[in-house]
Amino acid sequence: MVRTRGNRLGPIAARPQLAVVCLLMVGLLLAISSCMGFFQNTAQAPTLIIGKPALSGNRGEVFISVADMPNKGLASIAIDDKGITFDDIKASSIEAEGLNGFRVLASDFTTTANKGCLVAINPNSGSVGGTIIKVTFEVTGANPIFGIADADKGKVELGSALNTLISTWDLSSNETDYYAK
Repeated sequence: MVRTRGNRLGPIAARPQLAVVCLLMVGLLLAISSCMGFFQNTAQAPTLIIGKPALSGNRGEVFISVADMPNKGLASIAIDDKGITFDDIKASSIEAEGLNGFRVLASDFTTTANKGCLVAINPNSGSVGGTIIKVTFEVTGANPIFGIADADKGKVELGSALNTLISTWDLSSNETDYYAK
């Protein structure tokens, strides 16, 4: 090692230390960039998520959520008659409540046996991701089911905050787990 005045390293001996510091800085920048999602190649599709029923005694609840909604987020949802399917749930006890700025305008779960519909909006803004509706009910059987069947996906219309339909989206129902990025 070459020493110069006052025990300092000379320019030749300092180069390996500088290279190590530079490599550490580049590694740190790459690690932070990957944590922030800069290296993600595929975009996640907009997704409507129907949660699994959570039970407490003879009461239950299901959360309806969205993830990765385009055009400034989801501002309205309309599920046609017979679009929602449920079982082992007392139809007259089902109540839908809007969350995070959403308001349930209408819902009906008693006209058709084990089928229902609802309409909800957010008049102030869209939701890119998060819970939008909480459904509570009374359980009548051992395995309550509440959701939208893949075959009934066409009975659901999602509207964006830019007043356009969100035509392409995925459904994550209570049979599958969904993890947002």
